[in-house]
Amino acid sequence: MAIYKNISCKTIIRKVFRDLKPPHDNWTDDAVEWIGEALEHIGASPQLETKQCILDIKEYKAVLPFDLYYINQVAINKNVSPSVKTELDELISKIDEVKAILDADPSQEVNTELRALNSRLPVLTAIYFQNAGDLELLSYGRATFRQDLHCEGCSNELAQSKNWYVVENGLLKTDMLTGQICISYMAFPTDEECYPLVPADISFKEAMFWYIYKKLLLGGFIPSANGITYEVAEQMWLKYCTQARNSANYPDIDRMEAFMNQWVRLIPNMSQWDEGFQTLNTRESLRRDID
Repeated sequence: MAIYKNISCKTIIRKVFRDLKPPHDNWTDDAVEWIGEALEHIGASPQLETKQCILDIKEYKAVLPFDLYYINQVAINKNVSPSVKTELDELISKIDEVKAILDADPSQEVNTELRALNSRLPVLTAIYFQNAGDLELLSYGRATFRQDLHCEGCSNELAQSKNWYVVENGLLKTDMLTGQICISYMAFPTDEECYPLVPADISFKEAMFWYIYKKLLLGGFIPSANGITYEVAEQMWLKYCTQARNSANYPDIDRMEAFMNQWVRLIPNMSQWDEGFQTLNTRESLRRDID
């Protein structure tokens, strides 16, 4: 069945305490990381959330978002007014300055100023995504002679490709020397304390439990007289891992309808990528005019 809600990983940890009654709690910090590992193993797309943000390009590259799991699409918006771009550049520069001050001396009281700057940031970035028609999508490029590859004082004049991006070593690289770039990506959802959220489904709860249990056994945890070995815990984890993946990917009625509209077509739509897949689920309409 489709899954719509998430629960905190703390709920899973409470379940481990309730069911196993371990003698100590020095494993709870590790359990948060184990839950993240288990979610990656399950790897169902519905357990992720779609995010979008603006990356500030400097010297043909930008650092990817820290919570990025995989990229949907990358675009630029050439219709944003210069005043918005200038204000966004100044805002990002001020945020970097405040962060540098805070890193140098964490005792300084700059949180109020940083909070005020960060509250303005979503307002400016939202302007870039107001009209999807203004976004010019970038294709993934793999040119041999790229504009971001050159030695000091010697620009690569052979590079002629435009409107492209590549991802290398945690950086998004493009043909733009400076500017802003829009990115839509998938990320694991987290709560207000940055702990991973788990889909509110019994299969996920059981899968998380057995993954934590087998990790505890691997680290020397001695269970009570239940006789459950590591091999048994591994088998239970594999069972519920598959069950959770199937449960997350099982569509509801509306998603079944959307899936049908994508596949039941006589004329393939080859321009979905250019449109940002906005009409992917639109039912095909054929005119049968008889002269």
